[in-house]
Amino acid sequence: MRRERVTTLLLVLLAALPIVAVAFWSIRQTVIGLADPCATWVQAPADGAAISAVITPQDPCKVKTVHAQSKARALIVAAVVPGGLLASTLLAVAGAALSRRRLILAGAAGTLTETLVVFTLAPLTLAVGLTYLVLSRRVHPAN
Repeated sequence: MRRERVTTLLLVLLAALPIVAVAFWSIRQTVIGLADPCATWVQAPADGAAISAVITPQDPCKVKTVHAQSKARALIVAAVVPGGLLASTLLAVAGAALSRRRLILAGAAGTLTETLVVFTLAPLTLAVGLTYLVLSRRVHPAN
């Protein structure tokens, strides 16, 4: 029984690795953008007008990055999307480590819910969420 528990934990960790890597990369990119002194954060105009930034000869920035959202919105998106994936992954890993099927199922549900939000990662989150569901069947309740 112990060997099966360790195997399940390792399989859940293996499934979680790509999600963790992508989530940390995404959060890192957001933090770098927020800390960039040459970045301009503006709310996108409702009429679809172009957004621009002016660089003067006295400007210390030779290149400016313009983000069509506020810093607050960028923080919220970083907390909800990659943060939600990390929370779901933590639930699944904790469930495998503690032999709690419901925690793994909660992690699977969270990961599958994120599939609806992160279209570019939908195949990855769908595959990992389904993997968590399959692996939850390996966990037997404690007697």
